[in-house]
Amino acid sequence: MTTKPTHPMLTVTAFAALATALCFAVASPAIFGDLPEESIGLLVPVAQLTPLLTALGFFLAARPSGFASVFGLRWGASWRAIGAGFAAIVVIGIAQLGAGLASGFTFSTADAVMRAALSVPMLFVLQAVFAVGEEFGWRGWLVTQLQQKPFWLIAAASSAIWVVWHIPALPLIIGDGGWEPGLAYLLAIASWAPFMVAIRLWSGSVWPAVVIHGGLNSLRVFLTQSIASGDGVNWFVEITGCVLWLAAGALLHSRVATRYSMQLPVAIG
Repeated sequence: MTTKPTHPMLTVTAFAALATALCFAVASPAIFGDLPEESIGLLVPVAQLTPLLTALGFFLAARPSGFASVFGLRWGASWRAIGAGFAAIVVIGIAQLGAGLASGFTFSTADAVMRAALSVPMLFVLQAVFAVGEEFGWRGWLVTQLQQKPFWLIAAASSAIWVVWHIPALPLIIGDGGWEPGLAYLLAIASWAPFMVAIRLWSGSVWPAVVIHGGLNSLRVFLTQSIASGDGVNWFVEITGCVLWLAAGALLHSRVATRYSMQLPVAIG
């Protein structure tokens, strides 16, 4: 039997703090320069497990039943949601590519584009597998805790927690690239979260979020950075992407999720 959490926001705040602390612990060798640069990438998949491990701790502490329900493991309407997610990645990725070409991007060589294109399927599979640790926490356990709240509150919480958690992980992701790439990356993450929450609520499953997360880290990167690119951060491209992802989240919530969403099970505290 499941029950509604008494203080979901307190539970979620504690979850966010612990997951971020664990991420910092994993990233600390890179942050403090105690790890060879060529080994830093090995920490990324470990860091991505920290939301899942934290959520499992809260789940076990609450002594609930219904593991599959709390983490959103049922397949539900996943195929439809995955299709919508990849359509958004392609449309927004092409729009960002166009914005880049209009503001200084230059086309990569045909050989470079072909090599990048051939690597997309493999990168997608790897990134989707690595995303399980994050998405089971962010769009699995977390969304279930907040399911009784308004959509935009869930989306804001998901966005804020996802961004805060990534801050200690930035040295693993962008290295010493400076503040601009880090800020652009965090803004992009914040803009993806509402769409990912809408996908989760629409499908009733965490699996589309896992798959789309993999697509964001592979197909989106190919469209926005491999076909053409420029020097440094192009803020016109970044803001274009943020606005379009927020619009996609709002559109999916208002025109699709509200009509077709499956009733999620009542959460456990």
